[in-house]
Amino acid sequence: MHKMVFFDIDGTLLTARKKIPETAKQAIQDLKDNGIIPVIATGRPPFRIDAILEELNIQSYITMNGQYVVYENEVIYRNPMSSDSIERLAKAAEVYQQGIAFSGSEEILGNSLTTLGQQGLLKRLIQKSPIAPPKLVVAAISHFMGAFKTKKPVLPEYYENRPIYQCILHASEKFDAYYREEFPDCHFTRWNPYSVDVITKNHSKAVGIQKMTEHLGISLQETIAFGDGLNDIEMLQTVGIGVAMESGRREVCEIADFITVSPENDGILKGLQQLKVLP
Repeated sequence: MHKMVFFDIDGTLLTARKKIPETAKQAIQDLKDNGIIPVIATGRPPFRIDAILEELNIQSYITMNGQYVVYENEVIYRNPMSSDSIERLAKAAEVYQQGIAFSGSEEILGNSLTTLGQQGLLKRLIQKSPIAPPKLVVAAISHFMGAFKTKKPVLPEYYENRPIYQCILHASEKFDAYYREEFPDCHFTRWNPYSVDVITKNHSKAVGIQKMTEHLGISLQETIAFGDGLNDIEMLQTVGIGVAMESGRREVCEIADFITVSPENDGILKGLQQLKVLP
């Protein structure tokens, strides 16, 4: 019997309109009614999922790609990045004139180039679109990037004097090889052509899942996970059944045990039904 189901947020629970389908909400309630624990597993920091947790009445979550884990509103695992890694990343971003943001558990602040980098990203995405992008798409991108807007440029004292769990680096794909070679102590996951999540080496959502299941004495074979992005690959490979959204990245679908339809087509509910977790 399955005891726990993990859900990515963007592209999995949320549709392109940034809404959670009613069928997904009901499916999560049905899981709880059947004694199965629903858990959020996201790259977002915890303070960026409050509304979703409230909407779904969920109290357990894995955030910042496995770096910060909470069960029933209690922090059970946290893994801040080393101060040396953060300082070197900050210096590299400064040298190459790139935006970088530093995420703690309660706020995220970036250097002076971060906001400019976000504005440039939106412009480039619009320019690269083969057709004029719908207002909905532009609004969604703007809303997503707005989560990382900073009130003021971050000072070194910010990341020197508090735990930082994840960095968001605004760098194009041509810098991938450089950062991976120069920062072997970090794990990089690209989520669009111009932005990369950076966490501690050998960490991922999968590590967060392992910490939570160990805390509860649950076998990984008793778990399921739904995801669509590159930062979901390790998660889907670790759980008992890894489910990819058909609208997700090709690389994710290739490693999944099962593929369900998109969020817009009730992929969460249909996936759970086809796996016979729900009737």
